[in-house]
Amino acid sequence: MPEKSLKRSINFSPETLKALDTLAAKNSTTTSELVRQYVEKGLSIEGYSQDIDFIARIVRQELMAVYHLEDIKAVVEQQTNRIAKMHMKSGKIDAAAFFLLIKVLMNIAHEGTEDQFDQMLNEAVTLGVDYMQKKDFQINSFLQDTDNLRRLADKL
Repeated sequence: MPEKSLKRSINFSPETLKALDTLAAKNSTTTSELVRQYVEKGLSIEGYSQDIDFIARIVRQELMAVYHLEDIKAVVEQQTNRIAKMHMKSGKIDAAAFFLLIKVLMNIAHEGTEDQFDQMLNEAVTLGVDYMQKKDFQINSFLQDTDNLRRLADKL
């Protein structure tokens, strides 16, 4: 036997009531039924949110029971240090290649003046900084655009 429904009176602004009436007509239902559906949906979302918070607390407790915070911090710190050392090595080799390139260019490019060489060096550094500021998704297309790369290199 269906549960007895109880009646409540709710006030809406004229704009909200008009929007509800229009939507109810569009969905071939009554405004009361539409409001009931929205209320039930809102209640289920609120209950779901509370369930998620409860489940998250349980997961957090279980993780902390198995993995102690100090252990997690130690692993993260170890991996962070490893990545930092890799970046330092990469930076050192990049700097060495940069200065070797400068030396090679100095030995080869005797035709230009010192000012021209300095300008070329400054523009190369500017292009390098511009390259480093590109987003990951831009890098491949930038490097594959050989016409643009040639134009940029010709400016040096």
